[in-house]
Amino acid sequence: MPATRSPRRQPKPKAPVHDSGFSTPSLDRALAVLQCLGGHPQGLTLSEIAEALKLSVNFVYRVTQSLVSHGYLVRDAEKRFSVGSAMLKLCQPVVDDVPLTEAALPAMRWLSDQTGEAAHLGILSGFEGIVLERVIGRAMIKFYVERGTRFPLHTSGPGKAMLAFTPEPERDEIIAGMKFERFQPWTISNRKEFLQCLDQVRINGFATDVGEHLEGHHCLAAPIFDAEGNAIASLWITGPSQRLSEERMAKLTAVVKQAGTMATAALRGGALAA
Repeated sequence: MPATRSPRRQPKPKAPVHDSGFSTPSLDRALAVLQCLGGHPQGLTLSEIAEALKLSVNFVYRVTQSLVSHGYLVRDAEKRFSVGSAMLKLCQPVVDDVPLTEAALPAMRWLSDQTGEAAHLGILSGFEGIVLERVIGRAMIKFYVERGTRFPLHTSGPGKAMLAFTPEPERDEIIAGMKFERFQPWTISNRKEFLQCLDQVRINGFATDVGEHLEGHHCLAAPIFDAEGNAIASLWITGPSQRLSEERMAKLTAVVKQAGTMATAALRGGALAA
């Protein structure tokens, strides 16, 4: 009689909540909620979080209420939770005890006043960028990006501005992990073309996005430097193409670069000068 083969064991599905192994299940689940929302800048409802993590709605309710009270999460009018400012402050760079957001806000307000557009502050986060802070412009029709929003680096002004002034080994490691997804026919879609773009950004001292991710959405960005002259963040304005045309962006490059210089000086403890 031929030997019977025992059925192959199927791999055990990966649990949505990572067990740290230190007998802290509540903490592990709370961190899983934060990680889950970190990947959904548009926000999630209680039931959506519970479903994604296979947790009870009652537990998710208690965790989210606690995180909201501490400012790590916010809840909008549609009862969707997203990452709050307190959480973003934890991941921001600090130079000589000066948090990046604190140093950059005066320059952001000045930039928004000078241009009328929304000013934003962002940093690199893995193979993407993330918005840390924004100052809403005075235009009647507001056009801005929410805190916590992640954005591709190859299609965005701030992404180009930061990578152009990132040390080469670190820059190459990040670029190697980027997907170069083509959102528009004119989107940069390969490493060689992107490196050529970064060379030009280094020469110019600023970077642009002319609808390379979202058609009709333009931005103009400048880097913020650390003491070694490497980009630690980016500061930029954004607006609709009708209002922030390529011609107008060309006229505003000096203003945006000045705002970056102001934020750099503030981060290093220098004087702000417009």
